[in-house]
Amino acid sequence: MQFKPKIQEKRWNPAWEKEIFEWWASQGLYRFNPDSGKPIYSIDTPPPYASGRWHVGGATHYAQIDMIARYKRMRGYEVLFAFGIDRNGLPVEIEVEKKHGVSAREIPRERFLELCREFLDEVEAGIIATAKRMGMSCDFEHIYRTDSPEYRALTQATFIELWRRGLVYSDDRPTNWCPVCGTTIADAELEYLEVETYLNYIRFPLKDGGSVTIATTRPELLCSCAAVIFHPEDERYQNLRDKTAVVPLYEKEVPIIPHPSAKPEFGTGVAMICSYGDYTDIRLFRELGLKPVIVIDAEGRMNEYAGPYRGLKVEEARERIVSDLEKAGYLVKREKIKHKIPSCWRSKNPVEFISMREYY
Repeated sequence: MQFKPKIQEKRWNPAWEKEIFEWWASQGLYRFNPDSGKPIYSIDTPPPYASGRWHVGGATHYAQIDMIARYKRMRGYEVLFAFGIDRNGLPVEIEVEKKHGVSAREIPRERFLELCREFLDEVEAGIIATAKRMGMSCDFEHIYRTDSPEYRALTQATFIELWRRGLVYSDDRPTNWCPVCGTTIADAELEYLEVETYLNYIRFPLKDGGSVTIATTRPELLCSCAAVIFHPEDERYQNLRDKTAVVPLYEKEVPIIPHPSAKPEFGTGVAMICSYGDYTDIRLFRELGLKPVIVIDAEGRMNEYAGPYRGLKVEEARERIVSDLEKAGYLVKREKIKHKIPSCWRSKNPVEFISMREYY
């Protein structure tokens, strides 16, 4: 008699999947056992971010990781396929503020943290349910959370060990700072918004007579100007080599330097280098060995280095300085332009570049 296997069911019923997965879990099929004697294969998974429902892209990524985990098990490995939840960061705070109509800076800290934990618990449950419904072969008996005491202790111990090995150091460097949120912003969290603003043409006197006109959208940074640059191949300004300019209103002498970062087609082709107006300024201060003077504080106000503009918000200082430049005869003209500025994705406010001590 010849045996001919046959699939009894004509159609697969997705409703069976939950029951099958629960049976798998009850058998401990995906529980990690470090004492099994098998060679260990550990998968360092990026924990899903709990700021909302799990995105299809993230779930697809995990499905690909799951393929590797299953393959390695079939090859005889003891697989550690951990599942974690990232429960830290600004996106969580934003969603909580939206949901409850509150501001993190206007309600008691503990109350806001409580609202965040409630939100995270709800979102986490949904993400884990989705992962299980997908049939992921993770070790769900040992889920890690980035805000748990155990996880924090581990990260702190790791940091201390890196410090002892000399792999971590602290330094003062320019940082993306949002004055509205009162926090640093990662490069990946920046949004570049197109805004309408003024390009201000400002006359800088030369120390030995004459003048040169620069163009800038950030006149409030005049007090931090450390150099003036033009492009080395710009024939219009070859006579400025090795000369010194005097910053208007502040009577500060700064060198004029030929540098390829200058854009002949922008404004007059001559630019001031200040600490810090943009990423070019940051790079040139480091490259040219210029000494920075930080003139904007953490609240987005001008500090003591701004002189009479101390205490003013950046926008207020900008208008006051333009008015004073015009009265003193230094403002040549203003042009309306559109350009993109780095902004905080949370507040939509322009970021400032403030020097802070951080770890690297």
